[in-house]
Amino acid sequence: MSVFKERRALLLVLLLTLSVAAVWQPWAEVDQEVGRVLGWPSQYARGLSFGVDIIGGSRVMLRLETSHVTIKLPAENTANAYVSVRDALEEELHTSAIPVDPETRERLESPPFYDPVTREVTFEIGLPATKELIETIIGGHGTVIGDPEEKVSPATREEVMHFLDLRVNPYGMPGVLFLPVGDTFVLFEIAGVEPERAKELLGHQGRLEIFIENELVLTGGDIPFVSPVRYDIEDRSWTVPFGLSAEGAEKWSAASAGKVGYPTGIYLDRPFDAVVVFSRRVLDEEGMSYDNNARRIYIRGPHNFYLQVTAVEVREDISPETLEFLREQLQLGIKTHIILVGEEGDFKNVIAEIENLNYPSLGYAPRGKDWTTREWVERACGLRSMPNITEAVAGQPRTEMVIEIGGGATEEARKDAEDLKAVLAQRLPVRISYESETGIDPRLGAGFLREAILAGLVALAGVGMLVYLRYRHLKISAALTGTMIFEVVITLGIAAMFGWVIGIPELGGLIVVIGTGVDHQIIITDEMVRGEIPHAKHISLKGRRGRAFAVIFAAAATTIAAMLMLFWLGFGVMRGFALITMVGTFISVLVTRPVYARIVETIMTKQSMTAP
Repeated sequence: MSVFKERRALLLVLLLTLSVAAVWQPWAEVDQEVGRVLGWPSQYARGLSFGVDIIGGSRVMLRLETSHVTIKLPAENTANAYVSVRDALEEELHTSAIPVDPETRERLESPPFYDPVTREVTFEIGLPATKELIETIIGGHGTVIGDPEEKVSPATREEVMHFLDLRVNPYGMPGVLFLPVGDTFVLFEIAGVEPERAKELLGHQGRLEIFIENELVLTGGDIPFVSPVRYDIEDRSWTVPFGLSAEGAEKWSAASAGKVGYPTGIYLDRPFDAVVVFSRRVLDEEGMSYDNNARRIYIRGPHNFYLQVTAVEVREDISPETLEFLREQLQLGIKTHIILVGEEGDFKNVIAEIENLNYPSLGYAPRGKDWTTREWVERACGLRSMPNITEAVAGQPRTEMVIEIGGGATEEARKDAEDLKAVLAQRLPVRISYESETGIDPRLGAGFLREAILAGLVALAGVGMLVYLRYRHLKISAALTGTMIFEVVITLGIAAMFGWVIGIPELGGLIVVIGTGVDHQIIITDEMVRGEIPHAKHISLKGRRGRAFAVIFAAAATTIAAMLMLFWLGFGVMRGFALITMVGTFISVLVTRPVYARIVETIMTKQSMTAP
């Protein structure tokens, strides 16, 4: 055996060993959801990620909340007025204001951004907005024409889907279904994730704000990067570090000077355009109070910390003054959401009056199963962390900051930190809300996997028996069967190493790999044993092997070309089928089938040498 062929065999052994380790991963824990659904097979497939057809998952429908508003700019200093209007909208609404074509709704990437004749410009704003609110913000720099429309530009929709896909599928592998539904909706289907965690991961725009007292100090625009999560042994908490720009560091230094011990409020997607309507019962927990004059909930302490969201309280009923305040906020366009914090029974006497206000959005703030009442209130207001300013950072131009996630060293706390990092790293240009979320039951599950394994074993035994009956060589039959097993294991090992999702399409790809493998190995075997066939033209073993591989390479090239086009065009879940088929074909043509050919050649050579 030449050095090249010996290396090929050693490569096969190495790949097989690494693949078994990657698929089995005996050092890792079995995922609880996978173990519950698959049973015993999960013990030997800890490194594989399964699709919704096998282990179930979640389906989430999201609404992209955007507004297209048309504004007529003044005749004098039109260009300056355009800039003033755009900047005012972005600063006051804490979101993007992108000029779009009023007809096609496509983004305008270059000037002119407004019609030079009519002086009209259409902005896409990343949240719902009323005509009254827009007029209040832009002042005398323009006039709003008509009511804002709920529209989403195609570029914005694609951008949102891209960022959300990165959150749940950072490596861009097949298995996560995401597609637009209508003009303003996006559907996500995610395997192995409960609806609550899917909501926590997908339902954030990623708008970060950091307050000291009542002053907004830092925003997401001050954050150039987000670092991997870490575990702080001293504080027993997971942390999400992120960097600050030079300008952000200076703002932090100025705002924190002389405020050692003051709390810092770190908010994610603070509902600044909402009113929190809370039941008085939620403040019974020690540490929270309500300031009726400021209409704010605050956390008591040496330095009272106000939650930066407008709030009103409800006792047995709702006062006429509170109802009038809510009505005025809606009419002025300042507030468009009502968030109810409390149990449904707490609002039974007042819910009808609140609904009659006709707010565009009204709903209960969700509560995590392990949250305290205070955490429930804080999350409803968007507060994610409240660290105190230490002497080491007060008045210092910090270029790095940290968000702490409570919960100790638990896996749940780590996942919360990872989710927060993903949200901050992929900030969305628009606000999103939930329309529905449902759990998906496994359509196949453990029963299918057991049947697939059994069917595979029966198929291997059947193929091995037919090969033996055809060639009357037990060693050749065993080599062919073993090679097919090696191809499947190595393909699954590569899938495990790269975190690819295994679902029905991927299993179909494995079947194609096995089927083409049998065909190619039959070709190799037929060519290699031709010397035994009477009247066959005498050709050396090397020549027969070369002729067999000429056919095999041509067949494999056509298969890979077809699968490459299927993967590149991206026909939904068929990308997974194409990817597994290509990888399996590459492995078999470059590694396993040459080794199989060499094994058959060795068997035939030894047989010739021992023949009488």
